[in-house]
Amino acid sequence: MEQFGVLTLGSRLKRLSDYLFAQVQAIYLDCDVPISSTYFPILRLLQNIGGLSVVEIAERLNLSHPAVSKQITKMVKEGLLEKVLDEQDHRRSVLRLSTVGSSAMKQVDPILVEMKTVLEDMVTLESTDFMAALSALEKKVLDESLAEKVLDRLGAISIVPLEAFHHKAFYDLNMAWLKEFFPAQITEYDIALLENPQQYLLDKGASIWVATRNRKLGESILGTIVFMPSATEGVGEILKLSVAKHCQGKGIGQKLLSHLTDFAQSKGFSKLTLETASSLLAANALYKKNGFVEKTMAQASYYERADTYFEKSLEMEKTGEFNAQ
Repeated sequence: MEQFGVLTLGSRLKRLSDYLFAQVQAIYLDCDVPISSTYFPILRLLQNIGGLSVVEIAERLNLSHPAVSKQITKMVKEGLLEKVLDEQDHRRSVLRLSTVGSSAMKQVDPILVEMKTVLEDMVTLESTDFMAALSALEKKVLDESLAEKVLDRLGAISIVPLEAFHHKAFYDLNMAWLKEFFPAQITEYDIALLENPQQYLLDKGASIWVATRNRKLGESILGTIVFMPSATEGVGEILKLSVAKHCQGKGIGQKLLSHLTDFAQSKGFSKLTLETASSLLAANALYKKNGFVEKTMAQASYYERADTYFEKSLEMEKTGEFNAQ
């Protein structure tokens, strides 16, 4: 439709609207929220304000009376709303959330927090031309599943060893990181290692974990980390700590780093090392929070992008001399 420009504006906006309603419904279904995505404006209004008549609801939402009346009838039938006498005027009835409706809206609250985060990223556009911005928005919204991104930010994370069926996700997550931060410094070795972690990492003694979230729509791989024993006894190196962009800020990097640290301690390692870039402020803050100390590199890194070196003593942590919190 884009080829017809502004003449298809209504159709394109409706396509976006229909898609977003369907995505939200998929989220509700996965989270066992017993409401339709189309009910939300009315339910939210009554949750915030209390009892209102059909006419008042239509006016406040700027919707037609018949459209609101049709939705209200469905919601009353489904037990989400109830009709009660107006406390100020017993001659009229108003609609308010039932116990079922109130419970459903409480289920929605944490979903809204994560949905807001994902949508704000999607609607952050650079173009000041409306039609160009609309095309960019359509690409972001229609090409990337809102439901999957929101559901990825909800629920518990598990840290599990890398399996063969995780290899594509391992490649995708780490390549996305390279393309975002160092697109001009991706080497043939980077590609070979990410395409074949068995040969380049596991067969050389490394341990690899992925952060997963299980949900009704299937398993999502949201982060990776690698532990590689060093040639120096008791020393291990951290590699390939990555987190899916849409899930950053949810503590996944911390969970992966803590899991690796616990593993290294259980295996008797006394020191962890890692190389990173000074430009990666969030990552460096995470390392420092967890007791890593920046030190001078003994020799130049293999990677041009790596200009910072960290060490962490696990012996200090064992004796309680360091507390990451």
